[in-house]
Amino acid sequence: MANKTKTEKDWQAQEDAYTMARYEEIMQDASRKKAAIAEAKKQAADMNKRAAAMNKVASSKSKTTSSRSKKK
Repeated sequence: MANKTKTEKDWQAQEDAYTMARYEEIMQDASRKKAAIAEAKKQAADMNKRAAAMNKVASSKSKTTSSRSKKK
């Protein structure tokens, strides 16, 4: 979004600063960091499963109704 208003830029900067501060807090807390990494791995595995299913669907040949009607 190239044409952001000053308000949007200010809001984004505030949100980014908050995100960066939370990152630092998490990285300093070993148990939070470990839990976050484990959750990231779980979510990545779930996303990979979903992507594999989508790729399977995307690469399959679709059957049209016209090809079915020829078999009758």
